[in-house]
Amino acid sequence: MALGVFLILMFLDGRAFDVPSIVWQIFQVIFVVLFINSVVYPLTILFFPTLYMFIRNGFKLPTIETYTNKSDYILPFTGKWTVGNGGFRKGEYHSGGRFGSERNAYDFNIMEDEDGTTPDDDEWGALPTNVEEYPCYGKDVIAIADGVVVKISNNHPDSRTKNLQAYCDTWSHRGNYVMIKHNDSEYSLTVHLMPGSVIVKKGDKVKQGQVIARCGNSGNCTAPHIHFQLQSSKNIFLAYSLPIAFTNIKAQESPAHKAFCEALGRKPVIFGDNIHVVGNKTYIGRGLDVENMNNIKADSD
Repeated sequence: MALGVFLILMFLDGRAFDVPSIVWQIFQVIFVVLFINSVVYPLTILFFPTLYMFIRNGFKLPTIETYTNKSDYILPFTGKWTVGNGGFRKGEYHSGGRFGSERNAYDFNIMEDEDGTTPDDDEWGALPTNVEEYPCYGKDVIAIADGVVVKISNNHPDSRTKNLQAYCDTWSHRGNYVMIKHNDSEYSLTVHLMPGSVIVKKGDKVKQGQVIARCGNSGNCTAPHIHFQLQSSKNIFLAYSLPIAFTNIKAQESPAHKAFCEALGRKPVIFGDNIHVVGNKTYIGRGLDVENMNNIKADSD
């Protein structure tokens, strides 16, 4: 409709409305500027990243076959965590594999207590409403590689949690987060962090394994976890998602995640479909327990 109005006004003669020619031409110039600002520019913002991505990657979305990371990355935590969402194959991508920066994202949580126990089958659907009772809450979040902090947020409250329903008790769906630039085209983003736990600031240089924050439940969450993604630029709306291979990690089938799926009537992932190893690098997917192999000791300096 906007295009139709644009074409009509461009080809109409102002004299048909008893408008002087110079006034009509000025009106047309103003309209062109407004049209570009309200229609053309937003479309450019929405589609340019996708177009650029397609051209750069041979008119295909980046996959583990077409894209290689420019830095070596470790997992964004210490100890054993579970991949609750995300993967590297069609059908297992985060958020259904949609366009944007979340396609290759992951949700990580801890499904076992420190003594290795997990909820009984009838307890999975009635998990604690106190975020501090979740094993991952307050755990260290670390930098996946050397880099420079480019964005942070630290003051959003935790959202409520009840029966695995999604709540967002703040205006930002990300809640608290840290974004790090690792090289010219790879930025990591870790979100849903604990209020006040971010201990780095914009411009800080960080080292791989350095503590940057703690796991929380801020933003749009069903329960405490960290959402993690690698993207092509610092602008979350313009960036596109990148696959990530983690270096020197241990990955195995998660009994707790399998029990969780079975208790809630969800289809568990078949082990083998959610892991792809190339040398010392591993692509991971939903249903795995993962941890860094080098016993990385979190460094908060």
